[in-house]
Amino acid sequence: MEKTGSFSRNTTESDGQKHKHHCEETDSGDNIRSPKSPYPATNSSFADSLRREMEPVDGFIETLYSSDAAEHPPEEIPAAVESFPETVDSLVSKMESSGFGRDEDDDSVFIEALNRISKSVIRLRELNRSDSTGVSSWLNRASSVQHRAVSFLDDEFRRLLEGYQKNSDANINSDRQNEKGTPKSHKQGSFNSVNSVHESDRCVLPDRDPTQPEEDEDRFPDFPPETISAMNKIAGAMISAGYEAESCLLYEISRRHAFKDELGKLGFEGINVEDVQKMTWETLETEIATWISMVRHCSTVLFPGERKLCDAVFASSPTVPKRLFTDLVSAVTIRFLDFSGAVVLTKRSSEKLFKLLDMYETLRDLVPAMDDSASDLINEINLAQSRLGEAVVSIFSELENSIKSDNGRTPVPSGTVHPLTRYTMNYLKYACEYKETLEQVFEHHEKTLSDQTDPKPEPDETKPNNDNHQDPDNGDAETSPFAKRMMRVLDILDANLDMKSKLYRDLSLRYIFLMNNGRYILQKIKGSQEIRDLMGASRIRKCSSELRQYHKSYQRETWGKVLQCMNQEGIQVNGKISKLVLKERFKCFNVLFDEIHKTQSTWIVSDEQMQSELRVSISAVVIPAYRSFLGRFKQHLDTGKQASKYIKYQPEDIEAMIEELFDGNPNSMVRRRN
Repeated sequence: MEKTGSFSRNTTESDGQKHKHHCEETDSGDNIRSPKSPYPATNSSFADSLRREMEPVDGFIETLYSSDAAEHPPEEIPAAVESFPETVDSLVSKMESSGFGRDEDDDSVFIEALNRISKSVIRLRELNRSDSTGVSSWLNRASSVQHRAVSFLDDEFRRLLEGYQKNSDANINSDRQNEKGTPKSHKQGSFNSVNSVHESDRCVLPDRDPTQPEEDEDRFPDFPPETISAMNKIAGAMISAGYEAESCLLYEISRRHAFKDELGKLGFEGINVEDVQKMTWETLETEIATWISMVRHCSTVLFPGERKLCDAVFASSPTVPKRLFTDLVSAVTIRFLDFSGAVVLTKRSSEKLFKLLDMYETLRDLVPAMDDSASDLINEINLAQSRLGEAVVSIFSELENSIKSDNGRTPVPSGTVHPLTRYTMNYLKYACEYKETLEQVFEHHEKTLSDQTDPKPEPDETKPNNDNHQDPDNGDAETSPFAKRMMRVLDILDANLDMKSKLYRDLSLRYIFLMNNGRYILQKIKGSQEIRDLMGASRIRKCSSELRQYHKSYQRETWGKVLQCMNQEGIQVNGKISKLVLKERFKCFNVLFDEIHKTQSTWIVSDEQMQSELRVSISAVVIPAYRSFLGRFKQHLDTGKQASKYIKYQPEDIEAMIEELFDGNPNSMVRRRN
């Protein structure tokens, strides 16, 4: 612990002689008797007697502070007050042997005596009574005793403050034992790049950190109530004696060391900008997780605990706790903000979004832990928070650009969901877990852009106000800046998927691809309450309408030709059934159906419900038509081998083969033939 250097415990030889002349030896630190006060030495009787001796001192002080004192300062010290410095000096000796904070009655009477001698010294100096020998001599003796008493309190204040470290060390070790295996990070997971093939729908992001246990809030700073009470008395006495600066400096130095030790034991070390710039993202993620843990610990435990301690110790001086607290937390907070600023300067990429949002929320939650008077510090926090917000907005722009630039020329096999669709929708889903924060970020960003432009003209009150950007298909819901940004991302994704669908030469497969991706997007929107709230009912209707249109286009492109084979027109020639035409119709159906089954059984419809809906709709169109065609014209073909050559399938066979479509299984036809 640093020493303030404000006090010296060594007394001069004359001081020692005065002490010897005016104070007898103590009996085990208890039997103290002044020349004017030969009373017994028990603690209670000693305190009572000393308080009686202070009664004339109170009268003397009242005289010093009267309106007449300035014009007619005292020429001499009253006899009843003459020996008071030596009495206080004796009390200092007693306190030095026993220590402050051991006995509440001793502490109180000591503080009362010091306060009286301090008031006397301060007022006599103000009256400048150096020309009176008696007054000057008493003032010198009283000043010396006051200095000795305050020096003793200075040492005791330091001792009590340093007592924190012993308890803190023990508690930190206990915490580490209890927290083994407990994840420290808020959200440890990250997304890969947009262009990577990421088939899994799960992007694991651990739950938010649980709130700090209540016992932590009571434990910091780890001072028992009696110690805080003792420090409160010491601080009040030192300030009353004119040593406010010294007491504050001692307190601030001690508490800064305490903060540094506390954060160090919890794993936080300051990192400069250059170090952050050189880190890989994986390493930086770990550092960010530690930073988040530290700042949250400060905002929920350390800062509130420190503010309570400041208020308790310096309760007698309302302005001191605010200043001390602000100075203490500023030093710690600036270190946090330096790290935040360094992270903002790193290269922007989509996988950093969630950690930056965690940091943004952490700084936002730090502001309430500040004192209202710390306006400069709060402005610094808000500025750092705004920079994180702008980085978040920039990352969303990077996401949009990544989707636009994803122009790979190789279609995904079997028309399944594209990795870009999975990545984007999962990214938006997890982004919506930060919905309130992102609303705040984009509103601030939009306001900043608006403030940078020319002021808008005054609105015409005769015209309706459309400032809310209401969605007419979504009731009274307001389209927020973040919602508009989300819809823009989806629009860009839709355009990219439409471009990718054209990579398929088979028009039927093109529609299957669009159905797969459209269904995936719709299910993600429906599956997230946050996305539903942002997108609104109109977006869901738009997605559903597009899916129905893709379905119809697929039916027409794939099964229209098959149904044409079973068209009864043109089969009769001159009023008779033409066997040649009929045979060609059955052969055409068999070839087309075999080709569709062979091809489309290898295609994949990943959503089971949509797969079932497709099969049902195909069966509902094809099987009744085939059953009717077969039932009407079967008898017109020759019986035996001739008929089986053209009638290859029964309706039940057709139904079973339709159930094999969209399984992604190229062996289904082989199995059927075997």
